Amino acid sequence: MSCFPSLFRKKVDSQTRSPSEVDEGGNRSNIQFSWRTRYRICIGVGRGLAFLHEEVQPYIVHRDIKASNILLDRDLTPKISDFGLAKLIPDNDTHVSTRVAGTLGYLAPEYAVGGRLTRKADIYSFGVLLVEIVSGRCNTNTRLPAGEQFLLERTWELYERKELVGLVDTSLNGDFDAEEACKFLKIGLLCTQDNFKRRPSMSTVVKMLTGEVGVDENKITKPAFISDFMDLKVRGPPKSSEIKSTSDNANFSSDNRENSTLSSGASTFGTMTTSAAHDQSL
Repeated sequence: MSCFPSLFRKKVDSQTRSPSEVDEGGNRSNIQFSWRTRYRICIGVGRGLAFLHEEVQPYIVHRDIKASNILLDRDLTPKISDFGLAKLIPDNDTHVSTRVAGTLGYLAPEYAVGGRLTRKADIYSFGVLLVEIVSGRCNTNTRLPAGEQFLLERTWELYERKELVGLVDTSLNGDFDAEEACKFLKIGLLCTQDNFKRRPSMSTVVKMLTGEVGVDENKITKPAFISDFMDLKVRGPPKSSEIKSTSDNANFSSDNRENSTLSSGASTFGTMTTSAAHDQSL
């Protein structure tokens, strides 16, 4: 069964809502997310993120792009919300070294492990979200068989077998553009590559989503897997930092749809900004 309606579940006001909230009559919402609706949500979030990354000075890294931080208005137009973890990064700096904060499952590896924050961390998170929207699945579900619990791993496996269409949400009942859906999944893989320098900019991502530029499959390499972070958490982090879950989120080992929110305490990275020559690719 698809969990897509529950992916966007943040409490919102009367003008903006999430699919899992009640309607005006007090009944639970029965919004149907067609392929066209998902298409618009993906592109809308992409454009919003591209604006933060490339049109604002200094540019903004959101740090917590995930389904529950995307609000939908009455027309199901997406709005990026919750800027509590956002960082302003001067244009002449390539990255910020900072303590880790965000949501496990959406965290980019170079940020989760080393505290290196660039726009590419948001792009990784967007890639995870993109795959979730197309598949109708949360990025982690421990109730599934071992080989299917982690969405990115499953996506890569099906990509290698040239069977990506099998990942598309079955609740669509086949009513979707298969070529377009597979293209979106490939873009998700491009955004989640282990080497952050290989991830495209958000403006390029939007152009690929809208068809302005093609998707070069030769550039797709293996993504960083969520299970790698689970292993890190089980073993424990270095002594200089401590990764912990906030009290209002479920433990990552559970099958709750909302993943654990992480923050590193007493991190040796601190919040120092590292100045370097400007590099737009970061």
